[in-house]
Amino acid sequence: MWEKSITKKLENLGIPLHMLDRSSIGLRAHTKPIIQLFEQRSIPDEGWNDDQITQLLYVLSHLDSDKDPQSIRIGEREGRISTQLLSNQIGGFCHGVGRSGELAAPQPKAAGASLMQNLSNKVSFSLLKSLGLSNIKSSLVVPMGTGMSLGLALRGALAHFQINSTKKNMVLMTQIDHNSPIKGIKYIGAEIITIPGHFGKNYYASEGVYTDMAEIESIFQKNSDSVCAIITNCAFFAPRVPDNIKEISKFAKKNELIHIINNAYGVQSSDILKIIRGAIDAGKVDAIIQSTDKCFLTPVGGAIIASPNSELIQTISKSYAGRASAAPAMHLLTSLLSMGKNGYLSKMKQQKENLFILQSELKNLAENLGEKLIDCGNKVSCALTLSKFSQDQISKLGGFLYNLRVTGPRIIDLNKSEFGSCTNKTEIPFSYVVMNAAIGVEKKHILLAIQMLKKAFIQIQDK
Repeated sequence: MWEKSITKKLENLGIPLHMLDRSSIGLRAHTKPIIQLFEQRSIPDEGWNDDQITQLLYVLSHLDSDKDPQSIRIGEREGRISTQLLSNQIGGFCHGVGRSGELAAPQPKAAGASLMQNLSNKVSFSLLKSLGLSNIKSSLVVPMGTGMSLGLALRGALAHFQINSTKKNMVLMTQIDHNSPIKGIKYIGAEIITIPGHFGKNYYASEGVYTDMAEIESIFQKNSDSVCAIITNCAFFAPRVPDNIKEISKFAKKNELIHIINNAYGVQSSDILKIIRGAIDAGKVDAIIQSTDKCFLTPVGGAIIASPNSELIQTISKSYAGRASAAPAMHLLTSLLSMGKNGYLSKMKQQKENLFILQSELKNLAENLGEKLIDCGNKVSCALTLSKFSQDQISKLGGFLYNLRVTGPRIIDLNKSEFGSCTNKTEIPFSYVVMNAAIGVEKKHILLAIQMLKKAFIQIQDK
């Protein structure tokens, strides 16, 4: 395109044609990935450089109506921005995405942002399929975190399956001691019946916190007239293990329940994706929620709702209220194009290696302390018991780690509160500390965190 429209004009300026042909090689190499993205609408194998991503976003954002220098903008929402700094921060997508009736609907004043949103959906969908969710049919990038996205997915599913939520407003939720998913479900007016977690040997032949299938069936039978859905979990902090979602999906199909999987940070684990793929094939899975910042290294504020039912995704899109910020979709598209599929696979490999290092280091530390590393097989984090430490020492551990500039560990002090353990202190009688080896973490930070943890243990014992 560049050669056909520009070359002749440049030749008229005195530049020989053979020089123009040679000099355009670099430009063609630079723009080729952008052209391929529009043609293939899938994640590239290799990541792009920042200039290519910037050029793509620049071109798309300049398709929005607020970039027309002759436009007469008199509406209440016309992409008027107080400073160029703000426009730069959101990639120039001032109009946002979607319309009042549907999140994924093309926006007349934001053709470029609509294209960007569509590309973000297509690119993330192609990555999820290539990583192992080969049986999903569609996905939607939403401008909300995991908790609110669970609520949106449930609201869309209720509408899609035409379930009267005033008569059936109860949701079974396997115990996840995290406020976001709980608030997300309650936000749409549903009532939660928590399926309690238990600690011990489980269906994954490991020692961890799990959900008893017989208990799910028993609780459902007592409330069957009021239950509309079940929310399960595949990714949470150790020693929590993924729910037995294959059996639960069969249960959901048998009882015609909506089944939504909270897979907040499970994309980074091929083992977790395999579990989800098997559940889709075995029974009924309606939606799978994954956080963009936890899985794809973006700023906080977005999620991907995936489903083996493309029509359900459309209904979920229509359940979103109003137009939305374009930033989460832009952040995700930027991150995925930057890494490419091979880059993401490399980070998954590094995550797995880091987890092994973390497990080994914590196991050695546990032996020195007379503690143990809970053998739960969690794919992202590890839990180290604190059975030899006093409540006063445990209460100080988090503060000492913070002062040592270690961010991210979780201290579960069961003497102070059971919340966070996904069970109770009758089931799991000792407190513990959780360390993570999530995607994007550097090996050096794993090793430094262990050093600081050792130092913190010495400090709290000296006090």
